Amino acid sequence: MTASPAAGMVNVRPAVARAIEAVAEARVRIAAQHAAGGQGWAVCVFASERFETIVRDVWAGLVADIPADDAARLAKHAALVAHGGFGRQEMAPWSDVDLMILHDGRAAKVVAEAARRLLQDLFDAGLDVGQSVRTVADAVRLAADDATIMSTLLDCRTLAGDAALVPLLRQRLRSNISRSRRRSVDRLVAARREEAEKYGHTVALLEPNVKRSPGGLRDIQLVRWLGRLVHDVDTLDDVALAGGITRADADAVRDAGEFLMRVRNDLHLAAGKPADELSRAEQVRIAAALGIESRDGLLGVERFMRDYFGHTRRVAQVVETMLGTLRYSGSVKALARGLLGHAIDGTFRVGPLDVSATAASLPRVAGSLREIVRLAELSMLYDMPVARDTWEAIRAGVPALDRDVDSATTAAFLGLFDHPAKLADALRWLHELGVLEILIPQFAHARNLLQFNSFHKYTVDEHCILSVERAAGFATEDGWLGDEWRALSRKRLLLLALLIHDVGKGFVEDHSEVGARIAREVAVHLGLPADEAGIVEFLVLRHLAMAHLAFRRDVGDDTIVAGFASDVGSPEVLRMLALLTAADVSAVGPGTWTKWKADLLGELYYKTRGFLDGSGPSVAADRGRTNLARLLGERAADDPVARLAVGLPTSYLGATAPERIVEELGRLARLPPGGVFATARWQPDTATVTVTVGTREDVRAGIFHRVTGSLTSQRLEILAADIHTFGDGHVVDHFTVLDPDFAGEPPADRLADISEAIRAAILGDRPPEFAARWNPFAPQVKPAVVQPLRVTFDNESSQHATILEVFAHDAPGLLYGVARVLFEAGLSVRAAKIGTYLDQVVDAFHVTTADGGKVVDAGRQAAIRVAIERATAPVTGPA
Repeated sequence: MTASPAAGMVNVRPAVARAIEAVAEARVRIAAQHAAGGQGWAVCVFASERFETIVRDVWAGLVADIPADDAARLAKHAALVAHGGFGRQEMAPWSDVDLMILHDGRAAKVVAEAARRLLQDLFDAGLDVGQSVRTVADAVRLAADDATIMSTLLDCRTLAGDAALVPLLRQRLRSNISRSRRRSVDRLVAARREEAEKYGHTVALLEPNVKRSPGGLRDIQLVRWLGRLVHDVDTLDDVALAGGITRADADAVRDAGEFLMRVRNDLHLAAGKPADELSRAEQVRIAAALGIESRDGLLGVERFMRDYFGHTRRVAQVVETMLGTLRYSGSVKALARGLLGHAIDGTFRVGPLDVSATAASLPRVAGSLREIVRLAELSMLYDMPVARDTWEAIRAGVPALDRDVDSATTAAFLGLFDHPAKLADALRWLHELGVLEILIPQFAHARNLLQFNSFHKYTVDEHCILSVERAAGFATEDGWLGDEWRALSRKRLLLLALLIHDVGKGFVEDHSEVGARIAREVAVHLGLPADEAGIVEFLVLRHLAMAHLAFRRDVGDDTIVAGFASDVGSPEVLRMLALLTAADVSAVGPGTWTKWKADLLGELYYKTRGFLDGSGPSVAADRGRTNLARLLGERAADDPVARLAVGLPTSYLGATAPERIVEELGRLARLPPGGVFATARWQPDTATVTVTVGTREDVRAGIFHRVTGSLTSQRLEILAADIHTFGDGHVVDHFTVLDPDFAGEPPADRLADISEAIRAAILGDRPPEFAARWNPFAPQVKPAVVQPLRVTFDNESSQHATILEVFAHDAPGLLYGVARVLFEAGLSVRAAKIGTYLDQVVDAFHVTTADGGKVVDAGRQAAIRVAIERATAPVTGPA
């Protein structure tokens, strides 16, 4: 909670009144120093000093107000102590003031009353305070049990009172640490790991927490804390002198600290409260404030974030290096390698803890690209990390490596792709060293490259490597993806395409086309045969094609599938493209890959493969028609269900199980005139709800938009809609929806409410009401950029319908507004695919005119576009 200054309060003591004014003045002066270009650390020191003066004055006023005997006891038996960021003098403008009243236990009652009044006075002054009251023994005991408390107490200093208590506390803390140094280090590192996991497990997270995400300010503090625990030194320079890190590491960490502290100060001042999340909106604002312009295909914000990730990645490397040197002493590692390890090629030593270059061969290995690749291969084969001393020697030698890669080295590098299980680890290692961009020079462009859109969560380089990891993970899957992965013989081509599939981003041109040219260059550079080079180029060029069709097109339209099959041309390439698509989507961010998406992609894959195998994409419909006939075989020709089954749409037969068709036709047959049936069923395989609506199209005009409005008003997220109109006028619509009100299966009464709401919407006249969906686990922040609504018309992909796509910022009622416009424009919706990506939606509608034709008239298209913009303006913002 952010405190409000107590201006206007009655009976405010003079010290508190002074503090209220001083806090307000401090905020103004801190902001002015930052705006004048003050260095990050200097602003933090200035803020710490200003707030320290205020705290001291409030404490002095408090002491002056109490009886003299009590004041004397406080001075003799207690101390006011700054710790944490306040103790280090690294306070951001709105940081909490970390205080502890440390005492010897001889004036507990006086201390307790003073602590209560101090907390109240500082709160009234407008400061947020983290305050504790402890004896020296309490503090030592708590630090022994809690690594976070221990770390804050490492940075404590006396502000007022008994000056002997803090040195006593430090002495006892050092004594405890020296007796269990390894345990203290392990607990401190474990606590930091746990914190980092909560704020993003990777440096490459696109909306990082400046303080707590990997590579952030907390990791810089960790380096200093480890210096205290292990080497008993305080500064980065002293840690380097003690051998904990290199001089270059110390300089890099110091530069990163300055950069990150300035960014954090900016976030606090802009928010007027504690704020450490570097959201997309803040990235745009800060980049603009710094005057970073867009250039060479990169937005200014992307250039700013490339610098940000460069700093945090370097900090993370320093931390890992430091931890690697702490895990085992040099003598222990040397002994273990000598007794339990074994030599390979006379150059390397494997086991029992890691893979390393021998001391005699280390200079040669560090200077040879071929030997570095061999080291990566051994690390993969033996599933052991590369020793940190070897890693450091190679990193130091990378700038001097020959950039002309010979054929033996490229062959060895390609050989890594024959071991998919550990390939991503090897690629990350080579990338961290700066070697991967020597082997594939074009990958240098992807380093720390921000993807400033609403789809991705990671930088381009991390996304590409993560997609390789996701593909290799298919080896252990039981479903169709696992089957297709295991059936794929040339996995190397798929994995290479995944590694470079997004490297074309950050240029002016379309990234798929740029990526295809890059793929061609990479293939030549690596010496791939012409046929393999062609496959890799095609996969990169068309890496979005299957996601586009599966998630935004009606694959029940044979002409769409036929055109796609003709484009792909080969069952092997199709298999690669399907696996690439699944890996790419799953590597976008947590939760982006779902069973439902896997089913949609699988449906497109098998339909396309059927066409390439010669059976055609309508095989599912033919099979469905045959199985339906078998189920209806004993029914008389005049049976209502049998009559309805004649001439069913191909899309309905291909996408619906025969048993479900019989059930739905039976319900249609039993409907009274003007009747409607609606059902909502939980689908455990996809964790979705399937909604079925059946009636006649003449029951009520605009059935589709009425149903979408009803579903949205029930707080449901519509994923897909399949509209089936029979020749006799009956209608069966299928909707796939998510219910965010329930983590698992919704209760029966919830499903019943959904069904009843649909019937009421079709038969009634009350317009739907929409409320914003709230997710307590999602950050409640405004989007960085609200993209203008965009409407496109595609008359090429399908022979039967116009595909109308709407790109917009997500908001309740959006789909209903679009659907109503289509109805009022006299268009019939044959199918719809609804895609939501974080805060952006892409809704695709397969529509026909009243006479069954396409929407080809440019004037009519323009009128529809304007109508959609007007209908959705309240929820999407200006177009």
